[in-house]
This record gives sequence, structure tokens and C-alpha cells, in this order.
Amino acid sequence: MLTTSRTTSTSFWQVLYPWIIVMGGMLFYCYNYFLRTSPSVMQTELVNAFHINAYQFGALAAFYYYAYTAMQIPAGMIYDKFGVRFVLSSACLLATCGLAVFINANDFLVAGIGRFMIGLGCAFAYIGILKLASVWLPTNRFATIAGLSNAVGMASGALAQNYLTPTVALIGYKAALHSAVMVGVGLCCFMVLLLRNKPKSALYPTIEPHQPMNLRQLSHALWLICRNPQMWIIGLIGCLFYLPSSVFQDLWGIPYLKNVYHLTGTQAAATSSYLFYGWIISGPVIGMLSDKIRRRRLPIMICGIAAIALWCLVFYTSHLSLSSLPLIFFAIGFSCGAQPLCFALGKENNPVQISATSVAITNMLIMLGGVIFQPVVGALLDMHANNAGNLINHYTPSDYTFALSVLPIGVAVGVVLSFFLKETYCESQVAEERPVFKGTPVLTVVEKATL
Repeated sequence: MLTTSRTTSTSFWQVLYPWIIVMGGMLFYCYNYFLRTSPSVMQTELVNAFHINAYQFGALAAFYYYAYTAMQIPAGMIYDKFGVRFVLSSACLLATCGLAVFINANDFLVAGIGRFMIGLGCAFAYIGILKLASVWLPTNRFATIAGLSNAVGMASGALAQNYLTPTVALIGYKAALHSAVMVGVGLCCFMVLLLRNKPKSALYPTIEPHQPMNLRQLSHALWLICRNPQMWIIGLIGCLFYLPSSVFQDLWGIPYLKNVYHLTGTQAAATSSYLFYGWIISGPVIGMLSDKIRRRRLPIMICGIAAIALWCLVFYTSHLSLSSLPLIFFAIGFSCGAQPLCFALGKENNPVQISATSVAITNMLIMLGGVIFQPVVGALLDMHANNAGNLINHYTPSDYTFALSVLPIGVAVGVVLSFFLKETYCESQVAEERPVFKGTPVLTVVEKATL
């Protein structure tokens, strides 16, 4: 009887432990969202601290995306070479050090370096989760982990904004972020102690290890993908449909709501969070619907048209009640939930041997929205207000409406581009399986997660 009890306890722990390992990696992804969205709630404080205008504020926030975007392709190769425990812990430490640099910066350039370091470390967060899942969990859990990570990350971004807004107002942004540095240090130590590169005895049949791509193979894969015009269309659509997150939610949403709808910081953070909530729910719902009807292009077009109408309602209707804003932002987030279909399209438009690289390039193109449009919105604010100064409160509602019109215009361009998409019917469009590289095809962690 005692032996049976011990066996049951051991078996339960063997089932639970791999999930604890993966959840440990997921904590860093939540920390990433906290760091990514934090500038949106401290715009006035940063502008006054560094004596910058709206364009420079947008550029400061975008330093995160400069590093994050560039590291998407090499991140998988680095994981394959050095192992997830060392890389993920080091990435967390780098992001935490970047936050410390940002807090102690006394000028714009040093603050930008801090944001760049944060982006460089956080670039490894999502791929690290997939790497852990590939080693510790069964293959049929990849979709679950990928979807759960995205939902948890967005939820943490919403919670971060709701926490930071009153905290920054009460004690200032430097004191508010000091606690985040301590959390980062603790998280790094926690991952060093918890994470392991692979289980000693596998309870589950994990994916067999594959040799990572070398530079020559990677160059060839990039050449094949860049020659495919569908990849550029897919990447641009994904970028434009992601602007509500990378531009509005990550940076300009709270300042817009405070200045145009005269909400308090706490009210603005709570209202804009509904965009996150809609996105969290719609991602898996639209994905399952797309798989069921075996169409990718139709959901993208319908959701894009709905998002355009909703953005126009927000920006160009002057009689919206404050009580209706959460519902509208939830609907916008739900409409933009078709954006993850671009990853499926990227995979289905390339040979399976290079689907990892195609997904990485798709993600890189999507993240370019933050690189380009965060500072562009600031420049449009300055241009419309004819303001070269550093007083954010001098921007009028019409200035914000003019600058943020890039959102409905961008989504509209994405809808137009969707007419040029070739429907994949949820199947690979590569006619024949032919070797892409000499020898055995190679897979990286992102590719494993998409198979």
C-alpha cells in the first residue's frame, strides 16, 4: 500500500515537473511584456526628464524593437548551440541590466542604450518557451504552449499598465521601476536554479534533436524565402494588423485616452487593456475557425474591415460615451486577432525544411511596425502641432487624431494587400518535397513548434 502511494506520488511529480519547467520560462515572457509596455504609462515623466519631444519619445521606446526585431532569426541558432538554461538566464540578466541602465540614465542616448539592451534580452523570451516545450513536453502540446504563452504575455502587459500607472503617479518612474529590477534579478536566479536543458529520463516522447542550420544553410533559406513575393505580402499584412498592439497598446494608447477623452492615468490604462483582452480571446477562436473552414484569407479580410470601422469610430466620432470605450477596444482587439494567421501563411508558403526561418522572418517583418511607426506617430504629432518643444500636454485632440490615423490607414492597406494573397486552404503550397539542403533536412525550435 505504501509502495503504491509512493509510486503514485512519483508519477504525479513526473507529470507536473515538465510543466513547471516550461512555466518557469513563461515567467520571463511575462516580464518581457512588462518591460515592453512600460513607457506608455510614463510619457510625461520621460519627456520632462530627458527634455525631448514626441518624436524622440517614440524613438526612445522603439529602441526596444531595434534589438528585438534583429535578433529573431539568430535566436534559435543560439539556443541550439548553447542550451536554454544558459541562454534564457543570460537574456533575462541582460534585460534586467538594460532596465537598470534606463532607470539611471540622465540623457536620451544612455536611456536608448538601456531600452536596446532590454529588447536584446527579451528577443529570446518567446523562442525560449518553445525550446523548453520541445524538450520537456509531448509534441502534441506545442500549439497549447504557443497559444497559452501569447495569452499570458498579453494579460501581463495589461496588468503591468494597470499597476504602473498609479505607482508612477505616486512615486515617480524611477522608484516604480526599481522594484522591477529586483524582480528581474530574482527571476534570473530562479531560472538558473529551476531550468534544465533536458530531462534525465524522458516520461514523454519529445522531439528528436536535429542539427541546427549553419550559416551557409541559413543564407540559402533566406534567399529562398526572400524570392517568394507572397512572403513580403504576408509580412506586411501582419505588420499592419499588429499596429494596434505595437503602436497603440505599447506606447501611444494611454497618452491618447488621457488627452482626448480626459481620463485619469488609471482609467486610461484600464480602458486600453480591453484591447489586450479582445486579442487574447480572438487568437485561438479565429485560429480554430480558420482551420475549420480551411481558409486563411477570408478571416483576415473580414477582421480587417471590422477593425477599420472600429478605429474610425474611435478617432472620428466625437460623441462616444466613456462607458462604450472598453467594449469598442475589446472589439478592436478581437478583430485584430486574425493577425496570427500570417504565421500559418508564412509556413504554408515555403518548404517544410525552412518553415522555422519563414516564421522567424514573418515575425521580424511584423515587429518592424514598432520600429517604424512608434517614432512616426511622434513625428506626426510634432508636425501637426508645429511643436518642437517638450511639453506633451500641449498636444490637442486633433493632433492625436491626425497622428494615430496611421492605424486605420495601415489596416486598410493590409486589407487591400490581402486581395493579393494566394489562399493556401491550410495546406503547404510547395508542390513537391525536394531537398532544400544537402543531406538531412534541419529543423530549429520554431520550426518544430509549427509542424
